[in-house]
Amino acid sequence: METRKYLLLPATVVLAVFCLVAWVAARPAVSAHSLANAPRGEDVAVAADRVDALLQATWAASSIEPAKVTDELQVFRRLALALVGTAPSFEEIRQFEADTSPERLQQWTARLVADSRFVEYFAARLGDAFVDPVTEDLKPHQRERFRRWLGNSLQQGKPYSEIAREMIASRGVFADRPATTFVALEISLGDQAAERLAARTSRAFLGQRIDCAQCHDHPFADWTQPQFEGLAAYYGQVQFRSARLQDTRPRSFVIEDNRTQEERTVTPEVPFDTQWVPDNRHLRSELAAWVTHPENRRFRRAIANRVWGLMLGRAFVSPVDDLPDPASPDDPDVLDVLADNLANQGDDLRRLIHVIVATRPFSLASTHEALDDEVAAQQVEEAWAVFPVTELGPQQMIRAMQQAAAVSTLRAEDSNTYTALRRFERQFRFVEEYGIAGDAEDAQASTIPHTVQRLSGSYTRQHSEATLLTAPGRIAAMSSDAATCLENCYLACLSRRPTLDEQAHFLPQLQGNRKQRANAVEDIYWTLFNSAEFCWNH
Repeated sequence: METRKYLLLPATVVLAVFCLVAWVAARPAVSAHSLANAPRGEDVAVAADRVDALLQATWAASSIEPAKVTDELQVFRRLALALVGTAPSFEEIRQFEADTSPERLQQWTARLVADSRFVEYFAARLGDAFVDPVTEDLKPHQRERFRRWLGNSLQQGKPYSEIAREMIASRGVFADRPATTFVALEISLGDQAAERLAARTSRAFLGQRIDCAQCHDHPFADWTQPQFEGLAAYYGQVQFRSARLQDTRPRSFVIEDNRTQEERTVTPEVPFDTQWVPDNRHLRSELAAWVTHPENRRFRRAIANRVWGLMLGRAFVSPVDDLPDPASPDDPDVLDVLADNLANQGDDLRRLIHVIVATRPFSLASTHEALDDEVAAQQVEEAWAVFPVTELGPQQMIRAMQQAAAVSTLRAEDSNTYTALRRFERQFRFVEEYGIAGDAEDAQASTIPHTVQRLSGSYTRQHSEATLLTAPGRIAAMSSDAATCLENCYLACLSRRPTLDEQAHFLPQLQGNRKQRANAVEDIYWTLFNSAEFCWNH
């Protein structure tokens, strides 16, 4: 039956999965280069302390008492969910607890960033900001190639400014230059490609909705229609022919006025700080240099906001593509601190991740007495005085179930090709049935179909089966006693140990012969899979 289902899988998905499996099979699980270049703890602490000081001032001014710091095992779960899209494996939990170094959280951050799963998950989520995550015009293997390029670039410490310049200005064969996907996809869609590229450039790289001025001046901001058109004109010479992205000789960018229905010529022009534009006779290179200019504070504030959202489940400022104008440099906010530190450290996004992990909000508990009152809850949440609780996306959900069903860490390069292929096939199917995650700032709204799928779906049942090869079966068979068995179930599923009340409820069910214990473990797994704690990031 399983083989029949596999044969029904679309050929494009099979190709994408095979490409992914082939890639991870050829690389180590953890890059020594990435670990060797992890930032020093004291450097990270200085930047994190500046963020914490600003937040502390906000709390003091509003008489807010922040939530208590939660235990490190729960912080570790948040870290794994954010960076590799799954709760930590039972194996990783044991290794983490055995690590007694004072900076183990930072060391594990470096380890997870260097993991192949980081490319599969984190780079994919970040990549959705640059390439439409739902368009059917991009083949799965093309999307996978782009995400792989982005993830490898991040792991190698390539400056984010260089990554952005490659996406905006690269030329060449689509298959050989994954960075061209950013431009090539929009060009392949036909009419008004330059306008769509201007909109995506401002939203993705600057956190600004300048495209709201496409038809008329922005009603609430300072953006004007001529500013948007001038930005679009930078893409007026680009073409996509024979799978190759190239620029034509200089030519006028002509648009049709929606009001007069007359054509007019538009000159390439940036909406602010024109002195940042170099004169190198390649329009997209000029635009890329302006977007990533060291003094363009919007550029690094925008990525700091996006990465904060990916790490904590909610962007520091929402929406991520409609940020307010930067305040005076003499009065920096949290995004300014993160952006300045990013610029001072060579635009290395690994560094940004480490700083965010070291901030106080990342380690705060997700419970707070103020959450019982709607007004007070909004106040502490907006002030980042409590860790935001968001529902797991479908990718995280299926990965977490698959990982909980295995004792060892699941990586494609650690499995045979068939096993890895079957695991990725189930991930594709689950995401398709459960729904596609939104942007970093959007909490997944739990729906009745979601709940029904968890309660009675085949995925929950498959991953809670106690067999000789699954974690439930091995936990039931190899745990020395009922208490250890229950503890192992909780560590594998929720990354914590059971409370006294939970012990009182479940321990009697684990008394009995081997078969009875195995059945009880299956029931416990099923229960934990359907608990709110498993389905949310707290």
